[in-house]
Amino acid sequence: MKKGKVKNSPENLIACSCANCPSYNDCAREKRELLFCSEEVGPGTCVYEMNGCVCGPCAVYQKYNLDSGYYCRPK
Repeated sequence: MKKGKVKNSPENLIACSCANCPSYNDCAREKRELLFCSEEVGPGTCVYEMNGCVCGPCAVYQKYNLDSGYYCRPK
């Protein structure tokens, strides 16, 4: 599959690994921020430290052939 835009869908939310990321924090848990790789969602509103990334094995990351990480951080 070619690299594609990630949809903010219930299926992708279920498959999303963001909540298991070492960089995911209490602020994000409280706000239930997930699926940062979706352009519809985008970076989170919380401040994140780069403490590790689990994008590689994420089913959403693989399905859409994504090639970077730390989607939670503003660019």
